[in-house]
Amino acid sequence: MNLKLSRILVLIFAIFCPIYILVVFFTFDFKLEWLPFDWGYNSQIVSISANWISPILFCISWLYFLFLTGKRLASTIQLMGETSSVISAHYIIFYGVCAIVMLVSFLIPLLTPIVGVLAFSSLVFTLLTSKVNWDDLDDKTKKFVKFFTFFVNIPMIFCSILVVPELIGFSVDFFLNFWNGGGLEYLYFIMKGLGVALPIGNFMLLYRNAVGESEGRRSSSVKSNTDILFVEIVITGFLFLLEFYNIEFVQILYYGGMVFWILSFIANFVNSRNAGKSSSNKLLQSPLSLIMFAVFWVATTIFGNDRFAFSDILRKIIVGGAAFVFIFVFFLVFIGHPDLDD
Repeated sequence: MNLKLSRILVLIFAIFCPIYILVVFFTFDFKLEWLPFDWGYNSQIVSISANWISPILFCISWLYFLFLTGKRLASTIQLMGETSSVISAHYIIFYGVCAIVMLVSFLIPLLTPIVGVLAFSSLVFTLLTSKVNWDDLDDKTKKFVKFFTFFVNIPMIFCSILVVPELIGFSVDFFLNFWNGGGLEYLYFIMKGLGVALPIGNFMLLYRNAVGESEGRRSSSVKSNTDILFVEIVITGFLFLLEFYNIEFVQILYYGGMVFWILSFIANFVNSRNAGKSSSNKLLQSPLSLIMFAVFWVATTIFGNDRFAFSDILRKIIVGGAAFVFIFVFFLVFIGHPDLDD
């Protein structure tokens, strides 16, 4: 994935995250029922802090956090496809869709108080020490800076403590409603569509790379793959509409994904045999990624059919497992690699 495209995705997330937090706070009624003596109902300070001050502080904290880590997040997305042996670059979108749903439905509300306290503390500390060298300060000044940072951070800590139980309840309710309601079914339609679109896109990429090598060009000099991504999106959307309107012909199209996956597997095998003969050759896809994708295809197309009693459980396992793989690998790459330059 192009680094500039990765940064665009991070920018979109930076815009979406504060908006999502505002929507949560202004649509979910934070009654603070966990407080004793009905403090949440009778105290104007508590009520205003939870329903008005908290979302503002959390939005500022998320924006500052993403400002600090934005470049590294974009680099991580770029590096995942280059360094990971679990998730190949072409299948990042497959795992990423599941991870995004997991983040939106469950993790972002839970992480918001933690990000709020840490990011707000970092912001205050940075403002206090931006024009001085921390190592040049004496111990008394350092203690004062730490105390003042904690003191200024008290409103954030107070607001976080107020809304933590409410955010946990919201996350659990939203997560269960999505996974037990119609949301999971629609997500599953998208995943099945990707099961066809990605092998086709991978085959197109294989053909493009082969043409480039036959003309004496390295794969890195081949033109942008944005058009392949567009084709994958169109195919996924088309199959989603067929599923949505319950057109049975779509079941036949799903088997096309397995045909193109077999072609990719053969190409990967042949290329690995030739890797020892030429240092320029490399695996088109990691074997583990191809195997995981094949398992997903069999589970969704064959055993994920509504005819089987365990299809609903299988859907949750597949989507949850894909999200876990992406988030876990993303975290490892995030903490283990430096920023990339243009």
